[in-house]
Amino acid sequence: MSEKSTRIAEARSVAASLLDDLESSSLSVEKLLMRAKRLARLMRDADAQLWLDYETKGYPKGFGFYTLGSCEVYAISSGRYDEGAGTYSAMSLPEIEAKVYGAQVSLDGFSPVAVGSVKNYLEKSATEEMLGNQIKLQVANRDSYSGYKAKFASLIAGLHNYATDMYLALELGDAAQDIFEGARNEIDSFVRAHCPKAAEKIVAINERITENSTESRTAALTSCRRLLMTVADSLFPASDLDWKDAKGKARKVGEEQYKNRLLAYMSERTDSRSNEAIIGSELEFLAARLDAIYEKTCKGVHVDVNAQEAKLAVIHTYLFLGELALLPRDPLLKS
Repeated sequence: MSEKSTRIAEARSVAASLLDDLESSSLSVEKLLMRAKRLARLMRDADAQLWLDYETKGYPKGFGFYTLGSCEVYAISSGRYDEGAGTYSAMSLPEIEAKVYGAQVSLDGFSPVAVGSVKNYLEKSATEEMLGNQIKLQVANRDSYSGYKAKFASLIAGLHNYATDMYLALELGDAAQDIFEGARNEIDSFVRAHCPKAAEKIVAINERITENSTESRTAALTSCRRLLMTVADSLFPASDLDWKDAKGKARKVGEEQYKNRLLAYMSERTDSRSNEAIIGSELEFLAARLDAIYEKTCKGVHVDVNAQEAKLAVIHTYLFLGELALLPRDPLLKS
């Protein structure tokens, strides 16, 4: 198991145990926060680490909650920050827990026995003021307890929301990994059987994307175009004879017309026009992007490709190979 896989597996275990502890109230808030911080560290979640640090130590004056990034939502939803009023509670979670405990002790300490002793005292000529003050104190203790308890419960709910979101994200990641692993096996088998030379192109594309520079990203997308051409050469070799599509339109299928050759291969292996049209549209979109970059590169024009755009193009190229891999191996008999 790789280091990343081990870390993700540990994060899943920590998220599950944190949810159990939050729902069973089996740990003090300090230990809950430490466990949540561990989860954030394992997930490489810098926003959560910052947010949890403030929840542990308290918030400074003039704090801007936007600095919490993706975790601002937990602070707002838990009632830590009131957007309408623009105010927030600066006390740490451990402080609020202590306030709850203190108010509970004061409330419990005011027992009927104590009131009874006051009544006895009144019978000995004490004023009614003492009893009135005691009642006011009891009401104040009850209100204080209720207020701090509600605030504490709300903030703990924010912590629970974070743990839940992280756990679901990890579960989703596992499901997505299983799906893509299945697709990868199909694609790898297809490439080995039908166009082994494409494997070298895929490795080269990955190396260029990893370099993460403007030039390497441009080179990666240019390699994606060459990859599709290599696949087309294996599946539908270039020909001087035109190919007629489903509408009877003659299309060139020479060496540079790799898109038409891939369309011809797909058309011969699917009897669903709608499915053929969908895959064809995907190829049109992908090829248009790759061809544009290729043409600019050939003219010596600088191409500015950002990292996200390049990664998506590479993923689309790889998934298109998956579409080809799922087609029947032999041409279909069509009337």
